[in-house]
Amino acid sequence: MKMFCVVATCLIALLPSARAQEKPARSSLQLARGRYLVENVAICGDCHSPHTEKGEVIAAEKLQGSTLAFSPMVPVPGWAAKAPGIAGLPGWSEAEVLSLLSTGLTTKGIRARPPMPEYRLTRQDAAAVLTYLRSLPAGAVEKKAGP
Repeated sequence: MKMFCVVATCLIALLPSARAQEKPARSSLQLARGRYLVENVAICGDCHSPHTEKGEVIAAEKLQGSTLAFSPMVPVPGWAAKAPGIAGLPGWSEAEVLSLLSTGLTTKGIRARPPMPEYRLTRQDAAAVLTYLRSLPAGAVEKKAGP
């Protein structure tokens, strides 16, 4: 019985450290998932990053915002000619980002301006995108116009 108590005490003592080790692993997986979604699925850099004449993203200005290199052939109400910087998500709360990415609407019920797609990500994927974008250094803070 005494041996059981010693073993049980040791296991209980190890639980907090095991939980502490889970969180960084989960965070790094979430960060990797967010990076994958931003860079390979949504391809946010196509609009939110400036490009060279060869069409390559300017690495030093990745996701820092850019004037769009395309426009609609017919007038589109509310068309945004510039994509704002989303690196670091300056001026955006967590709730605003999660709402926009999972419902297509801000917390105030406003849609992003075209050509921004109305994403319907799962909450987990929206949180992963948020984690990744927050991990990037923010450029100059600009007035929020929508990611």
